[in-house]
Amino acid sequence: MNWRTQNTIYSFFPNVSPGYKIVENPRNLVHLPVILDKINEMETVVTDQNGKQLNLRGENLTIRYDLREIYNII
Repeated sequence: MNWRTQNTIYSFFPNVSPGYKIVENPRNLVHLPVILDKINEMETVVTDQNGKQLNLRGENLTIRYDLREIYNII
């Protein structure tokens, strides 16, 4: 088992057999505060349960991040 530290935004198990299209819609989203002017780069890596990068074999993959600006109300 791989015990290295990593940041995980979302994790799920596909509910279809290999070769079928996976459509995953996260529920119960939690928005956490971040300082957007401090973010200048984001990298996304899709891995298996062992942390090994997946070979998507040329298939398209769409990932959407939902970043929202919030205002401090005093």
